[in-house]
Formats: sequence, structure tokens, C-alpha cells
Amino acid sequence: MKSLYYVGDKQLELRDDPKPTPKAGQYLIKVRSTGICGSDFEGYLGKTGRRTAPMIMGHEFSGTIAEAPAGGRFKAGERVAIFPKPFCGVCDFCKRGLSNMCPSAGVMMGVMSNNGSMTEYMAVDEKYLIPFAATLSFNAAAMTEPLAVAHRSVYKISDQEIRDSEYCMVIGAGTIGLLIVALLKLRGARNIIVADATAFRLETARKMQADYTINSREVDFVDTVKKITGGRMCDYALEAVGIAPTVTNSLDCLRIGGTVVWVGLAHKMVEVNMQKIVTTELTIKGNYIYDFAGFQECLKLLEEKKIDISPLMSRVYPLADGVKAFHDLEQNADGKLLKVFLES
Repeated sequence: MKSLYYVGDKQLELRDDPKPTPKAGQYLIKVRSTGICGSDFEGYLGKTGRRTAPMIMGHEFSGTIAEAPAGGRFKAGERVAIFPKPFCGVCDFCKRGLSNMCPSAGVMMGVMSNNGSMTEYMAVDEKYLIPFAATLSFNAAAMTEPLAVAHRSVYKISDQEIRDSEYCMVIGAGTIGLLIVALLKLRGARNIIVADATAFRLETARKMQADYTINSREVDFVDTVKKITGGRMCDYALEAVGIAPTVTNSLDCLRIGGTVVWVGLAHKMVEVNMQKIVTTELTIKGNYIYDFAGFQECLKLLEEKKIDISPLMSRVYPLADGVKAFHDLEQNADGKLLKVFLES
């Protein structure tokens, strides 16, 4: 089978691997679609330290069951999305619904040295498989993973906060930020402001029903927020970049007593204005990926067409052209490539 290997900074190789042999109780999955995550691309560039060469990246994926174990719940031929974050299911965190925090099950598929889905076949445990209807495409099903990240972050904001808020901010109009916009709209949020430094992505944000957009490269961010809100500022913000300037903006756009959810992870360390946080009683919440129940809910939202992901679906490459796909993403200065898929 073909596998796309990360072998070093800005270096990928297409290799021939033997098809995996499932262990007892595992399923052999024919991978049909893998989305290239921003973390995959940053890992490819050598910026994160979370890809250990040589390894196979990829954690946003869907496929079909090629082989099922005797006595399994699912059958060969079923279409499945895959929950890519291992969890034990028995620790205190898992019992509390925090499978994303499970300390004993290892890192996500396609991260560090744990091989992922940029390959033709994978052996997967039954507990990570979620069937979906034939009415949903494999590429759309692969969007469950980024949608689940956005979903968990949006639900860090309470229903009461959504109802009471006048203005909210989304910083970063990449895939996660744009899905956050769609989910906020679904929850009834008003006056959604989206900030980014790329004109095309701000245009896409408007397609996703953002009410206002700010090009932070062209205008003063804080002054523009003041103009839009009439000086009131934002009740809450969601930051989906993870670098110092955007983290600062996520605090500076808030009213007294506001809340920010940090989703982005581009930089490990950032400096923040502690005095502002304390003296204006801001609330900061972190969001780390997703839990299993939220992942299931997101697949259902996609099946029921409650979220329109079509503006995000940029380009599809065969797995054999995976090296070219990453090279094209390197040339993506205008931001027009949002979600790119590898099909096998």
C-alpha cells in the first residue's frame, strides 16, 4: 500500500508499505479521505516539534471497513469516521467525559511518532469507529475532526452568555475559526466579528455568516472593534491562531468581565498582559481538541446538513500526489487553500 511519510523539515516521501494486520478485535480500515490539518502543515515545516521523522501524518479521516473481526459490532463495507485520539475508557478523566485528557492512552494518531491516516489502510480498534450514512461524502465526514475542535470551544461559552451577549469575536479565519463562526450562528449568536489578516478568508467568513470582518493587517484592531461595538467591546472571544499578537487582541477586544476561549496552538509560549486580566476580571478558558460525545454530535450535524462546510472545501489530491499538495500549501500566501484533502 502507499503511505506518505514525513521524513524531515519540508521533506515528504511516498513509500510502499505492507498492509497492516489487525490485532484481535481490530478492524482493517480502507482510508478514503484525509484532511490536511494546519498542525500537519506546521509539523511538515518543522515548526512544532510534534512530528518525529520518519512517520505518517494525518488525523482527520474517514473510510470503509475492509475487514471486520468475528463478533464485531460493525460489518465490512460500512462507512466510518474515526475518532483519532486514543483513550483508555476507564480512568477518572474518561469516566468524566474528558477522553481528550486521558493520560494513559498516548498521543493522537498522526502525531509525534504515532502513524496516522496519510496511507491506504489502517488497523483501528472498534471503540474509535463511528458509522455514517452514504448521503455524506468521505471528504465531508473527514471534516468531523476539525468541526469537533470548533464545537468543544464554542460550548465553553454558556447558553446564557450566548443569549446575553451583544458582540462576539472570532480571531483567525482558518478552518477552525470559520467552523466556530458556523457553530456560533447555529447557537444563535449575534453580531459575530471575525478578524484575520487575509482578505480571501475574511470573504469566506462572510459566507459563513459573520456579521463584521476586520483585516488586522490593514486597520487598527482595537479601534475598529470600538467603532463596530460603539465602545461596548465584545462579551466573549474565541482565538484560533495561537500567536502572541492574536492572543493579545483576544484580550484587548473584551469588555470588563468578558471571556476568551483560547483554541490556537501555534506558539508554545506567549506573553500576556496580566494586569489587564486581573483588573478587568477577564475569564480565560483553554480548549484542547474534543471529547468522544462531541465528536459524535459533529458527525450528526454534518449528516443532517446543519453546518454548511462547502465554502471551506478547497482542493482534493490523490494520496499519490501528497508531496505536491504540501508544496502547494507552501505557496498559499493568499490563503485561498483552506481545507485540502488526500483521497486514497
